[in-house]
Amino acid sequence: MTARLDGLRCIQCDEQYPAVDFPQGCPSCAARGRHSNLFCTYAKSVPAHQRYPYAETTDLGHGDTPLLEPPWLANVSVKNEATNPTGSHKDRFSALVATHARAAGYGGVVIGSSGNAGISLAAYAAAAGLRCAVAAFDWLPDRIRACLTDFGAEVRTFATDRERIEWVTKQAATAELLTVSNITHPVVGSSCYGIEGYKRISWEIAEQAPAPVRHVILPSSRGDLAWGVYRGFAELNEQRGLPIPRLHLVEPYPRLSAVLDGAALTGRFPGDFGRLSSIAGDGTTVQAHRAVTRSQGSAVVVSDAVADDWFRRLCRRGHVWERSSTTVFAACDALRAQGRIGADEHTVLVATSHLFKGF
Repeated sequence: MTARLDGLRCIQCDEQYPAVDFPQGCPSCAARGRHSNLFCTYAKSVPAHQRYPYAETTDLGHGDTPLLEPPWLANVSVKNEATNPTGSHKDRFSALVATHARAAGYGGVVIGSSGNAGISLAAYAAAAGLRCAVAAFDWLPDRIRACLTDFGAEVRTFATDRERIEWVTKQAATAELLTVSNITHPVVGSSCYGIEGYKRISWEIAEQAPAPVRHVILPSSRGDLAWGVYRGFAELNEQRGLPIPRLHLVEPYPRLSAVLDGAALTGRFPGDFGRLSSIAGDGTTVQAHRAVTRSQGSAVVVSDAVADDWFRRLCRRGHVWERSSTTVFAACDALRAQGRIGADEHTVLVATSHLFKGF
């Protein structure tokens, strides 16, 4: 579908596939009940900064977000993804899947979301002239529903995640809509084409950082952002010799942490996420696990109560990030206290979303 791509490869079993759509991830892994996402591969002759599925994407002004240097945090920078057009990092994903859907001949896109991802995709679908269907939960806030419908999205709500995924899965069986969110258990993650958009965060950090980056801390649920950031740094390492920072993924209760301690990657991990809905979910993924283990990073648990404390602290300093974004500050504090991040090691925190979308 795009001349830039060499194909797709499984994160887990390394099986290779042509560059077409696999909404359930790697077929070989799925057949064994060990679901895993795919990632895009490029010819070795393609430079790292050109390893992107499309030369031009649907663009509302996303990317090139600022790297802040808070004077009250030594050796810490903050990648402010809240400055993207719809207020979150999801715009990088949406720009690519909207471009891909149109290039591949789909009439629209469908996603399971009750927040940032749905709003972002609805906006980019509208910009690309595509239909957009959003499968949300019955508790969808009126404000978010209004945003979705203002962008022209069709909104369907469901009582349970199982019902929601069943509906999205039915849409995946048609040739009309491209399904871009997870529809499997064990969880795979989102469209591998969209995840490529997150690589640019790594590229931008490498250009913007005032010192070599040793650690990157980011909120995580299914690991889409983490895998994209890891791939971006891995490709820079391959072509420019830049080190891959250790990635630390923040979660509201042990999921990936439990897997790193020996639990099965395919398990379910129920827990209370409180108001940290952007990083909710009872499972983890191969892509999240690989991003951490290959970068020699870690998973960090930050509870709703701790996040709320940091949210208030940051608000008192005038910062406007939602609670799930503020977990990275709490995680950095904890990792330094444990000696896992040295005071002299430059660390980047990824603040993913704007405060005014977190209600």
